[in-house]
Amino acid sequence: MAKLSWIDILLILLGLFIAYQIIRKIIGGSWQTESLIIALLIFNLGLTWRLNMKFEGHMAWHKAIDRDKE
Repeated sequence: MAKLSWIDILLILLGLFIAYQIIRKIIGGSWQTESLIIALLIFNLGLTWRLNMKFEGHMAWHKAIDRDKE
């Protein structure tokens, strides 16, 4: 199993907190809708950034394999 970095842990905690706030909003209290939308956008930006880093690492692995074949 891969080791979680502090960024992954932070994103998991942020996601859980936002989910909690969404549930509270549905029940009848919590943040304003605009605050929830901004929080979801920031969460999405964090996930996109993490996935892009993993994708670039994966592509670098393929480039290294291609160089070894030549």
